[in-house]
Amino acid sequence: MAYQALYRRLRPQRFEDVAGQEHIIRTLQNQIENNRINHAYLFCGTRGTGKTTTAKIFARAINCIGEGTKPCNKCSVCLPILHGTSVNVIEIDAASNNGVDNIRDIIEEVKYPPTDCRYKVYIIDEVHMLSAGAFNALLKTLEEPPEYVVFILATTDPQKMPVTVLSRCQRFDFHRIGKETMVNVLKEYMAEEKADVTDEAIEYIAELSDGAMRDALSILDQCISFYFDQRVTVDKVMEITGSVDRSVFFELTDAMNNSDGGRCMDIIDKIVLQGRDIGQFVADLITHFRNLLLAVSIEGETRALDYSKTYVDRLREQGKNVGYEYVLSLISSFSELANQIKFSSNPRILLEVCAIKGCNPVVSYDLGSVNKRLKNIENKLENSTFAADTPAAGTLAAGANAAGTSEMSTSAQSTHQSEEVKIDKAVPEDIKTVISEWNKFCKSLKTSVLKSMLSTQTRPAFLEDDYLTLVAINNGALLWLEAHFDEVKDCFEKYFNKEFEIRMMTEDKYNKRHTEKYGAKDPELNVLRKEDFTKVLGDFVEFEE
Repeated sequence: MAYQALYRRLRPQRFEDVAGQEHIIRTLQNQIENNRINHAYLFCGTRGTGKTTTAKIFARAINCIGEGTKPCNKCSVCLPILHGTSVNVIEIDAASNNGVDNIRDIIEEVKYPPTDCRYKVYIIDEVHMLSAGAFNALLKTLEEPPEYVVFILATTDPQKMPVTVLSRCQRFDFHRIGKETMVNVLKEYMAEEKADVTDEAIEYIAELSDGAMRDALSILDQCISFYFDQRVTVDKVMEITGSVDRSVFFELTDAMNNSDGGRCMDIIDKIVLQGRDIGQFVADLITHFRNLLLAVSIEGETRALDYSKTYVDRLREQGKNVGYEYVLSLISSFSELANQIKFSSNPRILLEVCAIKGCNPVVSYDLGSVNKRLKNIENKLENSTFAADTPAAGTLAAGANAAGTSEMSTSAQSTHQSEEVKIDKAVPEDIKTVISEWNKFCKSLKTSVLKSMLSTQTRPAFLEDDYLTLVAINNGALLWLEAHFDEVKDCFEKYFNKEFEIRMMTEDKYNKRHTEKYGAKDPELNVLRKEDFTKVLGDFVEFEE
C-alpha cells in the first residue's frame, strides 16, 4: 500500500477526536441527537484547524444507521463515505471548480434523492474561490434545497464571500488549536506511531505550527522521515525547518540595544553560514519582539505568553532593559523588512541594514528611536562620560530636553581640538525655556495630530533676533505647520503664557542659514565638538553663538 502522509493517516474519524473545537463539536452533536439538522453550514477558520475533517465526520454522523455514538464508522453507510466511494457525499474543490457550469451541475444533481442514505451532502471546500456568477447561481438552491440535501461550505477567508451567501448558512468559526492541546495530541500520535520524538521537539513544533494541526503533523512527518530510526530533538527540528535557537534572538536584541553593530554582523554571519532561512529567521525574530512587548507590558501570567516560566522570566528581564518604545520601533522596522525580503535577491543585506538601523536609531525620528537616544545619554552621564562642572553649550531640540540643561567639565572640553563650533551666549530666556521644556509642552497638547506633528516632525531652535524657529524635518511637515500656524501659536501662548514671534522652515534651510551665521571657527577657543553630541543625539543637537 502506498505511503500516506501523517496528517492524512491520523485524520480524526470521530467527533471526540477533533482537537480544540469543543464549542463546534458540542453543537453539532446536539443537532444530531435532537434531529435539528440545518440545510446549510459554513465552516470558517485558518488552515489545519479541522474544517474539512469535521465536515466529513458530520456527513457520516447524519447518515449513520449503526447503534451507539454516531458515526459508528462500521455500518454499511459509514464505510463507503469513510473510503470516499459513496455517491451521496460529494466533496468539491471550489478552487478548481469555481465556474457557473460547475454550480449548474450541482443544481441538476440535487433533484435526485440519495440512494441508501438519509441525506445527500455537498462539501464545498475553499468556497470563497467561487466566481460571482457561481455564487449567484447557488443562492436559490442554497436557501431552499430539497429536504434531503445538506450543504457544508468550508473557507479560510469568509470576508470574500457575498453577504447573501453568509446569511443563508449557519456559521461555525474554528479556533486556532492551543499549544497545550496540540502538544498532548501530538504526543498521543507519536506514541501510536512508535516514533522517538522528545517533548521539547514536540513543544517547539507546536509553536512553529501556529495553531494548525496539519502544519505540525507535516513538520513531524518530515523530521521522522529525515531522521529515520533516530531520536528527533529540538536541534534536528531546527535543522529541518531552518530555524535557530531562541538564545540567538536574545543576543541580537541585546547587541542592537547596546549599539554593538559588530556583534550584530557576527550573529547574522553565523546564521547565514549555518544555512538558516533568513525569511524564517526574521519571522521568528518578530515573534521574539512581540513576546518582549507582551512581557514588558503585561504583569502576571497571561495565555498570550504560552511558554515556560524560565523563558518568560528571561523575556521580562530583557524587556525591562530594552524598553517599551524601542521594542515597538524594532517591530515596525523588522515587519517592513519581512515584506521586503519576499522580493529581494539578497535578503542578507537587507537584514544587515535593518540591524544597523536598530543599533543607530539616530537615523529615525520615531518615538522609540528618540527614547533610545535619551537612554544612551543617561547611560553616558551615569558612567561619568560627561562631567558636570562647566555649562553645556548647545541647544537640545525635541526629544532631548532631559539632558539639555546638563553641564560639561572644562577637562572634557579640552580633549577635543578639531571641528569646533562656536556656542551662542545670548539665547533669549523665553526661547531657551521652550527648548528645555519641549517634551512637556508636546505631552500637554490635547489634539493627537498636533501632538504627533510637533513631537516627531518638528524641533525648536534659535537662529537670530527674538524669533522662535520651528524646524520641520521635510516639506510635508512644513506645509502642515503653516496651515495650522494660528493653532500652533495659540498653544505656545497658553502653555508658556508669553507671546512668541514664530518662524518656520525646513531642516535643510535651517542648517544652511545656521552655517552661514555661526559657521566661523575660532581655534583659540576650547569648546565641545558638535560630534560629541550628534553621535548620541543625531540631529537633535543645535549649537548657538
